[in-house]
Amino acid sequence: MLKLIPSSVFGLTGLALLAACGSGEPEKAETPPAPPAAAPAPAALPPVDMANAQQFTANGGALTPLTFDRSGSTTVTGAVVGYKAPVYAVPVAAGQTLTVTFQSDSANLYVNVSDAADHSGAALHRGEIDGGTAKLKADRDMTFVILPFQPRAMARRNETGTFHLTVSRE
Repeated sequence: MLKLIPSSVFGLTGLALLAACGSGEPEKAETPPAPPAAAPAPAALPPVDMANAQQFTANGGALTPLTFDRSGSTTVTGAVVGYKAPVYAVPVAAGQTLTVTFQSDSANLYVNVSDAADHSGAALHRGEIDGGTAKLKADRDMTFVILPFQPRAMARRNETGTFHLTVSRE
């Protein structure tokens, strides 16, 4: 309870100080607003299925896992010499879309994209027929295998061709 004291005792300055001090009841502290909830972290990428992807290196090509951001892209360059070509493995989470863009100065270089777990030899994207750009949606966590190649007639003559490959996940 606040007691009023005549202004003659303290003067106007004293009254101002008493008024500023309040009623003597503790002040209620304002609760700071809660910080906004952090967005959930995107699910991690599945591991590269190296064991199954290795089956695609039968012609002596080296298997190279491509590493880049979960939603991002990378570009690689390489060469096909005869039957020998690099083989690339890319992990993709369920629901993501893999886009592969293949470019070469040679009209006789192509790219196939396969599911590493599929042992039938069938490609999901056949470059000779489907063209230089593949866009594939993963229905489950999987590893896609990217195989640059040239037709058998050129490969038997040990011809060489270079390429640029842009791979992205969305």
